[in-house]
Amino acid sequence: MRVTIVILLNLILTSLAVWADERLPVLKVGADIYTNVTVTSVTSTDIYFTCDKGMLNAKLKNLDPALQKHFKYDAGTADAAEKSQRAANMQYANPVGAGADQPIDRANAQSIMDDAIARVKAIVNQPVRQLAQTPDMNVSVYRPGWFHQGAPKPDFNTVDIRTTQTLSYDQNQYVSSDLNPGVVFIGPELEFNPMTKYFYVDRSLPKKKLTQAEMQEINRLYRIMGKCEANLDPTLNPESPPVLSLEFLSLHKNTVIVATLSALLLLLAIRFLAGRRTE
Repeated sequence: MRVTIVILLNLILTSLAVWADERLPVLKVGADIYTNVTVTSVTSTDIYFTCDKGMLNAKLKNLDPALQKHFKYDAGTADAAEKSQRAANMQYANPVGAGADQPIDRANAQSIMDDAIARVKAIVNQPVRQLAQTPDMNVSVYRPGWFHQGAPKPDFNTVDIRTTQTLSYDQNQYVSSDLNPGVVFIGPELEFNPMTKYFYVDRSLPKKKLTQAEMQEINRLYRIMGKCEANLDPTLNPESPPVLSLEFLSLHKNTVIVATLSALLLLLAIRFLAGRRTE
């Protein structure tokens, strides 16, 4: 079911470039009227455009019937897309998997950790809208590339990525980098977050601006990952001191042997000295 939702979202919500850069003197959306409109992209549910009031988007279902027909609005397709999006949002509100209502111990910590990491990567690396650059676009270009090398590892037990989300891209309507010649991205749709950069997969592309629900879900997954790390490495958990297990003995047998012999020699020396004193 989850795979079906992802495929449906990819097919339905992918921006259509058919009407990109189409100009409209007036666009009426319900009771609102916008002038000097330039269409940037159209999806099955929304129209994205710039106008005298800035960069906006509107639901196709709120347009006049003539414009709905022009932009090939289909109520059934749009409804399916919105239902899929609501289902995806509910996943964040009512999370399943990745340790939800499941005790974490040494036996299952790695599998839960792997699942949580996969979920974080899926959220952080969502695709972003891309547009073909035109001469009239005012584009801010980032060099070299989008990001510096490296990334700090988050403190999974305490970090709140909502406080580290950076929205510097929204200062520009269009942005690009020297890695993406001829392609632009919508600045207000992007973000940078040093506390999710650890999970950036493709650094040749900018990252989607995450919603509050998506960031809360990552925070939840981070807490699970912190618990998993503590179970996989007991030294990270102050409440669970290291246990002298067979695994530890096998890994450090030489050290254990030397320490044991030293302790025995020390005991023998103490007993010898104690015997000399009683004579």
